[in-house]
Amino acid sequence: MDAQRALLDELMGAARNLTDEERKGYKEIKWDDKEVCASYMVRFCPHDLFVNTRSDLGSCPRIHDQKLKESFENSPRHDSYVPRFEAELAQFCEKLVADLDRKVRRGRERLDQEVEPPPPPPISAEKAEQLSVLEDKIKNLLEQVESLGEAGKVDEAEALMRKVEILNVEKTALTQQPLSAATMLTQEKKMALCEICGSFLVANDAVERTQSHITGKQHIGYGMVRDFISEYKAAKEKAREEERLAREKDAEERRKQREKENESKSRRSISSERDRHRDRDREYSRDRERSRDWNNRGNRNDGRGMDRRRHDDYRNGRDGGGRIRNYGRERETSRSRSPVRHGHRR
Repeated sequence: MDAQRALLDELMGAARNLTDEERKGYKEIKWDDKEVCASYMVRFCPHDLFVNTRSDLGSCPRIHDQKLKESFENSPRHDSYVPRFEAELAQFCEKLVADLDRKVRRGRERLDQEVEPPPPPPISAEKAEQLSVLEDKIKNLLEQVESLGEAGKVDEAEALMRKVEILNVEKTALTQQPLSAATMLTQEKKMALCEICGSFLVANDAVERTQSHITGKQHIGYGMVRDFISEYKAAKEKAREEERLAREKDAEERRKQREKENESKSRRSISSERDRHRDRDREYSRDRERSRDWNNRGNRNDGRGMDRRRHDDYRNGRDGGGRIRNYGRERETSRSRSPVRHGHRR
């Protein structure tokens, strides 16, 4: 029912059931209006994270309404508006974290510039003389302990070792210098810096105080801001990587398609060339067949025609060249031209 009501509110308006009199002066607010906090719609509003802390940002100038947020979540336009709202929130959070990081750097520099406690002053001459006497006694006792141990007198050696331990305690007391109140306070109150929220902490503080800081509103708030920025950047990087892979995949598919088309064109070209050669060969074969047929026909016709002409010439008294045959006249002419004369024989 709530989802249906939110959908009706979005489509028809929240004032759909108001009377005409009630509608006067009524301004209906929708989740996509500029007066509505987009950060609150999509994730969280940074102004709500640091209330009553040293990082308090004050009240948000835009509208925070749970019903509008539910209407946005149930809207069919929800997915298309989420990237826009997240980008606006990320821009605000990045500015917030940049200011905090500058504060952290300044605090770290201040801690690095803190003066270390001065070394203890040298011991006085009187204490130095007492220390020398103690060291001589300890040395002599240790030599005696070694001699007794070699002689097998264990009980006497142990008694001398107890004296050596007492002298070592006195020596330690002489070498130690009493710490000043400032030095003790400095060592006790050595400060540290929280890298998440920029708060100064006491190093090696009690567990309860450390846990109270971690669960505090300021630490949790900046942790949420930093986590959101990391998620947003990771999502953007993933989207860019997916887009790059998609472009590479499309380019590879286009390349394969071009290769396939070129291969198909090449095959068609080779096939067309083969067809042209085949047609040329067929045409050449047909021309040779026609030429052979025409030659054969011409030879047969020429032979029959020559025989027929020779037969006609023979019947008409002509020679093969078409001349009239006159064998008698030719013989007489040949005799008259002969150089041998009648009556003059050798």
